[in-house]
Amino acid sequence: MKKFAAIVLLALFAVGCASALKKESDEISFEYEAITRGSYKKVIVKQDTVITIKDRGLENVVTKALKNGEWNGILKSLEGVDLDGLSEIKAPSVKHQVDAAPIANLKVIRGDKTYQSSSFDHGNPPQEIKDVVEKIILASDLQKK
Repeated sequence: MKKFAAIVLLALFAVGCASALKKESDEISFEYEAITRGSYKKVIVKQDTVITIKDRGLENVVTKALKNGEWNGILKSLEGVDLDGLSEIKAPSVKHQVDAAPIANLKVIRGDKTYQSSSFDHGNPPQEIKDVVEKIILASDLQKK
């Protein structure tokens, strides 16, 4: 009987943890922007959806479901990132400052708090957020014609 009670308690604990993770996961979203004078690209990622905006006029917008594992991959890549220090991360290159590369930034929205990176070159994100940015771009329609 003690074993049965322990198994039931363990199962309830596991379900509680899983629902807590799902709730926290529901409260996280990502926004990635890459802008030049002549182009505008934005990706919004939520738990089950990725929206790719390819122009300022919102005429070229693609909305699709995330593939299996993409959301978990993005969340996993966020694990090592200090969100409070996100705005302090230095860009590895500064081509965006002379219009030689699109200016990019990453926002992580968790609940009612928004964390935003400092600006960096599109295609060359800081090492600390490189995995997150690459997974977001891969899930989006930015690479597709």
